Amino acid sequence: YLLENDGAGPREIARGLGINPSLAYYHLKKFEELGIVEKDPGGVYRVKKRVRIRGYLYIGGKLVPRLLIYGAFFTGLLIPEMVSLAMGVLEPSPGLFLAIITSAVAASIFILEGVFALRILKRKD
Repeated sequence: YLLENDGAGPREIARGLGINPSLAYYHLKKFEELGIVEKDPGGVYRVKKRVRIRGYLYIGGKLVPRLLIYGAFFTGLLIPEMVSLAMGVLEPSPGLFLAIITSAVAASIFILEGVFALRILKRKD
């Protein structure tokens, strides 16, 4: 919550996450002890140190699953292959069809798994 919002108090965080304010306060205190967040004199908590989370990257202050980046890469390979085939720049061949199928399958798998990882990150249990 604090990564997406520039500072917030325990009650605001609890409301945003749908949890009990005392639970939010407890975890904020733990994060403060670990040096991950800091509390200003007004009682607003801010991220002090970003923690690396395996399988995710920070892009524009947001956590993005690496799998989505890989999916975008394979989509970037697939589009020129398809356009070249459609415009007649490349002759249809078994190698080209293999490249198109491989890129399409890889892009689909990575994007699907990336969306699942994003849902897990955004899930409010």
